[in-house]
Order: sequence, then C-alpha cells, then structure tokens
Amino acid sequence: GPASFQTNTLSMQEVRKMRVRDIKRRLSRTHGYAADELGRMLDKEDLIQALSFEEHKEREKETKELKRALTTRGIVVALVAVLVVLGWPLWEQLYAVGSVNFVVYTDRKRHEVKRCMELRSGLGAFGILLMAIVDGLQLWLSASVLLSWFTTSKYFFPIPSLPFRPAQFMGDQVAAGPLSKYGLNVGPMAVSWGFRFVNGQLESFTGRALSRAYQQQKKASRKQETPEERAARKAARKAAKKAAREDAERKRQSDQEAEEKRRKEEAEKATSNLFPSEDQAEKSNIEESRKAFQEQVETLNLDDLD
Repeated sequence: GPASFQTNTLSMQEVRKMRVRDIKRRLSRTHGYAADELGRMLDKEDLIQALSFEEHKEREKETKELKRALTTRGIVVALVAVLVVLGWPLWEQLYAVGSVNFVVYTDRKRHEVKRCMELRSGLGAFGILLMAIVDGLQLWLSASVLLSWFTTSKYFFPIPSLPFRPAQFMGDQVAAGPLSKYGLNVGPMAVSWGFRFVNGQLESFTGRALSRAYQQQKKASRKQETPEERAARKAARKAAKKAAREDAERKRQSDQEAEEKRRKEEAEKATSNLFPSEDQAEKSNIEESRKAFQEQVETLNLDDLD
C-alpha cells in the first residue's frame, strides 16, 4: 500500500492507561501470546512492559517498511526523471507519430462513415462499428502487454497463458533441469493474430457491402435517367476513353523518341571511341610526344645528379 506516517501501535502512556484484561487481550490476539505465558505475568507492570516491547517492535518494523518504501519511490522517481530528460526527443517523436496515426485513423473512419451514409448501407456501417471495436481491443491488448512489464492491474486485457519452453525439445535431461522454468508466453501473439485476422475479414465484408450498395444505387440511378441523359453519359464515357488512349499514345511516342535518342548517343560515343577523328588523333599524338619529352627530361636530370 502507499507509504504512510500513521501507525496503529500504542505508546507507553497509552499502554499504562489500559486495563489488565485489555492488555492480555491485545497480547494474545495481536502478538500471539499463549495463555500460559500470560498466566506467568502476575504483576500489571510486567504486562505493561511486555506489551510496550511488542508495540515498540511493531513500530520499528513499520518505520523500516516506510523508509524502504520512500527509498524505492525516490529511486523510481529519479529514474523516471532521467528517462524523461534523456529521452525527450524520442518522446516527442513518438508523440508526433502517434498524433499522425490518430489523425489518419480518424479521417479514414470519417470517410468510411460518410461513404456508408452516401450509399445508405446498413451492413457497411455495422462492419465499420465492428472494426472499431476490434481496433479498440487491439489497443487494449498492446497497452496491457506493454504495461505488464512494469506493473499489474485487474484492468489489463485477459491474456491467456500459452507458455512455450524450448527446454521441452532438448531432451529429458534438459527438460528436467533449471532451464525448464524459462519460456515464452505466446498467448498475446496468438490473440493479436486472431484480432488481425478478424479485422481483415471485417474489412472484406464491409468492402463487399459497400460495393453492393454502390451497384444498387447505380442501377437505380440508371433506371431513372432519360434517353438524353443516357446518351450524354455514353458520349462522355467514350470521350474519356478516347482521351485516355490519346494520352497513352503520346506517352508511348515520347518514350520511344527518348529511347531512340539515347541509343543514337551511345552509338556515336562508341563510334568515336573505335574510329577517332583527325583532331582526336592529332591530340593523342601531341599528348604522347609531351609525355615522352617529360620522361627524357627526368632521365637527364637523374644523370646530372649522378
């Protein structure tokens, strides 16, 4: 429990004010004194001394527990402060990522709900509600697994215990040894996989429901349109297809021209390397002559030094 400076022990003055019967009752019920031990204490002063000593021991025990709790609390607070200060950039990044993910999730759900309202799909809205519930359970599971490394609570997700111990597959001798106590609980992973599978099935169900609603709405709108509106719709669709074909043709032609230009440049480069022109040959001869002259000069300089 929380550390407290209050104590239920009695002081010497409080013990002296008690009656003999009350002192014996407290010694018997609270401190475990037997009837024969109490019977040997004939004087009230002995009873007072015995109860005062027991109360003093209890008070000392509570003081030690209080000091230990305060020390532990101080260490934990110091560690938390150090982690917060040193990891502040990380916490900011995590907060930014979480905020972005939350905004993206809420925007997607708003769009899905708006789409269901536009298509008037009850099954789609029901699927979105179920997906939101599954997402909430996944968040609860993740938070429970993360916090279970530091604390325990009755509000954590009820995770099943499915221990996987590698020592069981290493022979009877290893399985009977101390390594058999160590293992991995695969229960959270199994539950998380089940949530992901259910979420995928719900997404497929919602998508099919919205698709059916869209097809039904499309058929209903086509039944109500006039011949002129139908002709205009077909003409617009044909114009859109024609524009798409023209765009694809222009893109193909531009890609073909770029490829021909690249091939032409590579061919010219290869030709110039295999069959150099007169200017290039003259430049190469001049460069070779210059190198030969420099080598002769260096040789003469070395002979003079000798």
